[in-house]
Amino acid sequence: MDIKTLHEKYKNGELTVASYIEKIYENIENNKYNSYITLNKEEALNQAKELDEKIKNGSEIDGLFGVPVAVKDNILTDGLRTTAASESLSNFVPFFDADIIEKLKQTDAIIIGKANMDEYAMGSSSETSYFGASINPFDPSLSPGGSSSGTATAIAAEEAVVGFGTDTGGSVRTPADFCNIVGFAPTYGAISRYGVISMSNSFDRVGIMANNVEDIRVLFDVSRGKSDMDFTSHNLQEFDEDINLSDIKIATIKLKDEYNVNPEIRSLFSESLEKIKSTGAVIEEIELEHLEALNQVYTVIMSVEVESNIAKIDGLRYGESVEEYNSTEDFYISNRSEHFGEEVKRRIALGNYFSSKDTDQKYYKKAMEIRYQVRSQINELLDKYDVILTPTTIDLPRKVGETSEDSFASFDTGMFNTITNLSDIPAISLPISKERLGSIQIAGNRNEDMKLLKIAEEIERSL
Repeated sequence: MDIKTLHEKYKNGELTVASYIEKIYENIENNKYNSYITLNKEEALNQAKELDEKIKNGSEIDGLFGVPVAVKDNILTDGLRTTAASESLSNFVPFFDADIIEKLKQTDAIIIGKANMDEYAMGSSSETSYFGASINPFDPSLSPGGSSSGTATAIAAEEAVVGFGTDTGGSVRTPADFCNIVGFAPTYGAISRYGVISMSNSFDRVGIMANNVEDIRVLFDVSRGKSDMDFTSHNLQEFDEDINLSDIKIATIKLKDEYNVNPEIRSLFSESLEKIKSTGAVIEEIELEHLEALNQVYTVIMSVEVESNIAKIDGLRYGESVEEYNSTEDFYISNRSEHFGEEVKRRIALGNYFSSKDTDQKYYKKAMEIRYQVRSQINELLDKYDVILTPTTIDLPRKVGETSEDSFASFDTGMFNTITNLSDIPAISLPISKERLGSIQIAGNRNEDMKLLKIAEEIERSL
């Protein structure tokens, strides 16, 4: 379902808001995809009845009217449990809304519930969730990706129409790819992160998932913009011009053998390039330096920031507390040992190591140096081209359980995902085919998100 189709059904009387929201909850119960951690059922159904009354009284059906929304469970919701998929926050109920939830509540959208995820957004398969992994509706034998797995599975299974995720190194685009929907990670700071539980401050951004680019735009228009509560947030350049693909220049990164791109992904990507070229678009192949090192660069910087961010979840300021302890030190150690999963502990340990005086922070300093070089390369590239096309991921989804058996797998977010977070630019993942898994990623210039979405809509039509 998409917003336009849903609104048409509301307008012609084929559906009432209440009947559709009831159907959404029936889908959740029957599917058992574990897309949600906490449901907002009573409030959602009451709101749906109120919206039906508005329709009877002649209200306009536009924007997000009656649209069911999934909200990733690391985004604070006043009075609705927010766990970040961790035992440490399993009973945490916020007393205020994140900025984006405040904005959402000013519309007639309906929050269905808090979507499942990897614990504290640390993972790439949802298998680190304290509440169990989400199941991929496209193929239940495959990983749904992560960390925003629940939002992706909910949309793919019609348990929501649009939804919020967070993207640190591909955490919106990878599950969108693996569940065959659209995933958008905007420019860093385009959406306020106030009230979003941070994983890695300099990479994190709130992202959006939907079944098409038009729906991405609708939710993005509501949620974007500068906030007084987030000094990293800012307004974007507006863009209202029509786009003709024959008038734009596209760069595509050469898929070298050492990048280990899955042959099926490589083939699908080539097919998509030919379709886009048939519109008259100019596509030129280019090369970038340091791509093979991007996952390591990302891992070092992310781990250092994780170690700092997670420090407040100590059982005293936030988080569950043990009842018995022998000393203050034992209190902190026990809380973090008992209430964090293995992946969170692993990243804390790595962050401590990479930021340690004993290592003279040499890995962190080197990673920051390469990050600056990558950002400079991307800036130069986007001075010449309108967008950069790549595969979203370099491999197909793993089988369920394979990621949890491989401690390195959760760090491998895919170099083409990671490069956009390292350089603070927006990117969107589009499915190449409705029948087969595989997506293209379109990355654009910093702060030119509205232009990127226009281009993405045209490319979506060509595919």
